[in-house]
Amino acid sequence: MGNCQFCQSPLTNNARFCSHCGAKVKQVKTACGHCQHENILGAQFCAGCGTSIGEIPVASSYIDSSYETKYPLDFRDVKSLGGTIRQYFVMALDTRIKEAHDPKNKEAYLNHLMRSDFQEVFKLRTDQLAEEAYSIHSKQGPSINQDVDQMLSTSFEGLLDFFLIKYCQEINETPISDATLKYEGIPSDQVNLYQMLLDYLAFEQEELTVYTDFLKMPLPKLQNAGRYYLFPSKQEKIILICDQTVFGSCKEGFAMTEAALYWKAHFKKAEKIAYKDLKTIEKASDHILINGHFFNATPSLNVKMIYLLNRLKRMR
Repeated sequence: MGNCQFCQSPLTNNARFCSHCGAKVKQVKTACGHCQHENILGAQFCAGCGTSIGEIPVASSYIDSSYETKYPLDFRDVKSLGGTIRQYFVMALDTRIKEAHDPKNKEAYLNHLMRSDFQEVFKLRTDQLAEEAYSIHSKQGPSINQDVDQMLSTSFEGLLDFFLIKYCQEINETPISDATLKYEGIPSDQVNLYQMLLDYLAFEQEELTVYTDFLKMPLPKLQNAGRYYLFPSKQEKIILICDQTVFGSCKEGFAMTEAALYWKAHFKKAEKIAYKDLKTIEKASDHILINGHFFNATPSLNVKMIYLLNRLKRMR
């Protein structure tokens, strides 16, 4: 707080009198540059308008300086946080369009973002994210930058799904069912994974042979899948198998279990990605890349698979 103006002894925080000489402490105030309200010395934010008027103490020696922040925020200017987060969301939308949709439709998506009824939801949700980010920052932990980035990344993914599925069906080249939105925010141990996979992939829209009841699946097909690409552990529950062969041998295709995606494409080796190991899922010209590995079903199913795998990635 400073020193006594008479005896120069150190003063304790919020002291009204000097503990050494008994003199009344003169209260020095700081005027807000925005609204001119007078605030007590040492205040970080104006009590009149909320504008930052001081440096927020940061335990910089405890923060991981090697971490490169994905979404840097200026917590000294609280009122700007919501606007900055909205800018970052637009950047995330641009990335999602490149990864899962046709980049030629970027302008249409951006126009929809600004002019649709989503705008009200967008403003409210990003203001909430600003409050959550500030709450994380105020705890001053060693991983505050990572924690803020993780919170924003996860929240952006859910908000992007809501916007693109609920408000952009006329722009999307592949329709994604509204039924997929009900899984956002639900803990993984409460999700019916079988139903979620079917809701996302919507096989009724595809001309593919899919099996979920393996008692009705021809035994030679089941054996071929197990011989060529489906290698689950003994206790791993198989949810579905999709046959992608022309003549129905099931030597190529993909399968999804409770823990992983297994597949084999034509002239390529068998692949497996556990859901817990999902890192990157992106659309290429006529296929998708899962952790850099080639996967291809149909153009529409590829897009739906991107959305599904991103959801599974967030459920880890």
